[in-house]
Amino acid sequence: MKAKKMKSLILLFFLGLLATNFVSAQSRVIKGTVIDENKEALVGVNVLMKGSDIGTTTGLTGEFSLETTMENPTLVFSYVGYKTKEILVKNELILLVSLAPDLTTLSEVVVIGYGTQKKSDLTGSVVSLSKERLSQLPNANFAQALQGSVPGLQINTNSGGSEGNELSILIRGRNSINAGNGPLIILDGIPYVGGISEINPADIESIEVLKDASAAAIYGSRGSNGIILITTKRGSNEKVSITYDGFYGIQQIARRPDLLTGEEFYNFKTTRINSPGTITQTEKAVYESGNFVDWYDLATRQGSRGQHSLSISGGSEKASFYLGATYLDVSGIAVNDDFKRYTLRPNLDVEVTPWLKIGSSSQLSFQDRTGLPVEFSDSRNTGGGANFFNPLTKPYNPDGSIAIYAWPEYNQARNPLSPLLVDNYDYGYRVFSANYAEIKLPLKGLTYKFNTGIEFEANDRKTYYGRNTAIGFQSGGTAETYHSIEKNLTVENILNYSKTFGSHSLNFTGLYSSQSNVFDRDDLEGQNFPSDVLTNYQMSSALLLQPSSTYFKQNLLSQMIRVNYGFNSKYLLTMTARRDGFSGFGSGTKYGVFPSASLGWNVHKENFMRNLSFVSQFKFRASYGLNGNQGVGSYQSLARLSYRPYLNGTTILAGYLPVSLANPDLGWESTKSLNLGLDFGFFEGKIQGSIDYYQNRTFDLLLNRTISPTHGINSILQNIGETQNNGIELGINSTNIDGPQLKWTTGFNISHNKNAIVDLYGDGKDDLASRWFIGQPIRVNFNLLYDGIFKSQEEIKATPWAAATDKPGYVKVVDVNGDNLINAFDRTIIGQLDPKLIWGLTNTFSHKGFTLMIFIHGQRGVTKENPLQLDNVFTDVARNTINKDWWSADKNPNGTHFANDANANYRGVNFYEDASFLRIKDISLAYNFSNKGKNPFGVQSSKLYFTARNLATFTKYEGLDPEFTNQYGIPLQREWLVGLTVGF
Repeated sequence: MKAKKMKSLILLFFLGLLATNFVSAQSRVIKGTVIDENKEALVGVNVLMKGSDIGTTTGLTGEFSLETTMENPTLVFSYVGYKTKEILVKNELILLVSLAPDLTTLSEVVVIGYGTQKKSDLTGSVVSLSKERLSQLPNANFAQALQGSVPGLQINTNSGGSEGNELSILIRGRNSINAGNGPLIILDGIPYVGGISEINPADIESIEVLKDASAAAIYGSRGSNGIILITTKRGSNEKVSITYDGFYGIQQIARRPDLLTGEEFYNFKTTRINSPGTITQTEKAVYESGNFVDWYDLATRQGSRGQHSLSISGGSEKASFYLGATYLDVSGIAVNDDFKRYTLRPNLDVEVTPWLKIGSSSQLSFQDRTGLPVEFSDSRNTGGGANFFNPLTKPYNPDGSIAIYAWPEYNQARNPLSPLLVDNYDYGYRVFSANYAEIKLPLKGLTYKFNTGIEFEANDRKTYYGRNTAIGFQSGGTAETYHSIEKNLTVENILNYSKTFGSHSLNFTGLYSSQSNVFDRDDLEGQNFPSDVLTNYQMSSALLLQPSSTYFKQNLLSQMIRVNYGFNSKYLLTMTARRDGFSGFGSGTKYGVFPSASLGWNVHKENFMRNLSFVSQFKFRASYGLNGNQGVGSYQSLARLSYRPYLNGTTILAGYLPVSLANPDLGWESTKSLNLGLDFGFFEGKIQGSIDYYQNRTFDLLLNRTISPTHGINSILQNIGETQNNGIELGINSTNIDGPQLKWTTGFNISHNKNAIVDLYGDGKDDLASRWFIGQPIRVNFNLLYDGIFKSQEEIKATPWAAATDKPGYVKVVDVNGDNLINAFDRTIIGQLDPKLIWGLTNTFSHKGFTLMIFIHGQRGVTKENPLQLDNVFTDVARNTINKDWWSADKNPNGTHFANDANANYRGVNFYEDASFLRIKDISLAYNFSNKGKNPFGVQSSKLYFTARNLATFTKYEGLDPEFTNQYGIPLQREWLVGLTVGF
């Protein structure tokens, strides 16, 4: 491991030397004047010599002067409200430079789905991710770049695993209860169904997020939860360029639970009241020896993350290409939690004739997830895994090998280190290819585009538990084989017509598409083998074989029409209608129609605004539309049976049991959405942003209705119920300082979201079992409310609801209904699981060649259970727990936690805490080297950067992490990286 780290650091060091080893040329002075479109001088224009820290600003008459030793330098002219311009200077000594207006980048073209549109003409809620979030930070996946950067976008993380794939994305909160709430991901124009970690961030050119009904309606049934459009890098018509980017970093635990040491655990166990637990022989021997086990220390390590990316791009007048290759190697902080990814991306665009253009965007990737991480979670190990395993045990045999049972007297629990002995490989293969042919038809402005998307993924996994593991010891060896194939095929026919006549502009888009998705999985488990020598390659020798399989296929058929109209670039209208058919719905309800309309008004272009020179943009937007959600299985509308063989004498016969009833009326879950927005810009774009208010109402929810179990089935999936979801979003970008030596920009976004259940089953009743309550958020905590502990017998006597079993040090709860009884009727809602407020703040400072980016983000209004506060040690104290301020009548009468008594929390009260937090997520410092004169390696640009991630978290939550959904999993890691980017 050390040699591997040293090689990476040596590589980065020598590349840094190569990037700065230049040969200087003869000095000369370049002078000039910068003017605007009216040939008037521009004052304060930034003039920078590309690839260096040499720069100046224009004076009162627009003049500038620069001295350089570079041969044929490129000058970059930038000014707020105008297009940036680059000029290659050869023999010229005096220049006249004219800049064209580009107020607040309103002419910027953004991807909107099935096409592009000028930012100034947008009528829907569309947010483009800042390019700095993609280029400045070494993200493991694109979701990390989105977090805290897009108003209304929330990332939910499950744990701190190496792959970084255990997360989910929400746009504008939740609309659905049972169906999916995740957004649709479009990669290079094609719906993408793969994992987030399998898209290489180094290949991404831009990301757009479509949030309202109008923007997302083009994807109809799949747009109700928002759309994420990802466009990968492409070649240009310029000369061939080569870019290398590499980084290496180390990871450490950001926060670990304060578990009891061996001596503390011994005292806890021997003093616990009402516990039959006795000290076993193993525990006694370990305690007397003083060789206590720190399972957390054994299960974790210093992690690392390294990546090397190489890309080549270029082209000619008729063709362009981009070829990128990346190798990512992550060793997580959990022992044996490793992830490797190899990706290759060839993108090609060719203008075959003046009327025909073809292109392809492909990605070939290989993921290696070989190895099982040590066990942390009690869901995988009754001993509690590394989180709570008994510290008075022996992880190793006398010969140093890993013990099958670390605690022989308690063989229900496996050794948390036993996964290190499991023979395992886990490979994933993915091919994604988006291809198109675009034809310019005889009618001017009319084009036809044929898109195809092919996605193929195969996963191959073999695992063998030998007799040196608990699972294999009990079964005589267990082998598991898993193989799955997923195929996704998309075919799209797109007709587009654009025309401008006078002050009018018109764009028409028509679509006919189909998508097919097939998943096929085969599992085979074998037990009881002659020996462990052949590991997984002896299935035919197993005495017990248990096969299983899964197969599903689903189809989508869609038609869409979109019309964009603009008058004088001031009054804008977008109308969309999409019809989708889904094979999984009932015979008469497969198709749904989803219309939308949106308006835009560029107020700043009106005559009455001309005198308000400080207003550079002021646009109202309004949209209303209907989107759908088909987030259910492929065969949910059909009656289904499960195979249940039975014994007739000595003969096994086939048998079947019903598992679901048919519902031929099962159809679309639909969402009506209203969005009101304002885009603004002031002081020539130095302050710009947007504010949006949205209101969603989702009806015909896909919910299971409880029915009489007469047929052996107690529920049926139907379109019932209704929810509402509304919120407000604000995003602001400002240029605080814009000088030749120092530039400071700020990006801030904040959003508030509130959802509620309007109706469930049509009877106005709550569903207590599912924790669904009318008028309350979709995800809430529902339990008895903790109210401290009894401190004395007098306090117990003064409490009307106290039972005879209550004692000092026992848990108190709130008598919610005031009936002087504590029972299920006293359960109450204790906060919500989704935050009410999420926000992010990015400050970027540039001085000469240095760039410093500081990113913090947070959330408020979220309450989560903290399971670590429970003494969940089992009756016989078989598991460890964290340190607490246990109450004791004689030793700690002021203690705040209930007593070390097995009955102290006999009502089973859980602990809930405010999970609001502020996190210093990223600090990145980069230096762009000055590439002066000629150099023997043709280096055009080079950057050295350092990034620190997850430096500090400020929160009242005392669980593993306030952002995690799993408080028993792998902890959050703090990371430090150093990297180098070189362009040739």
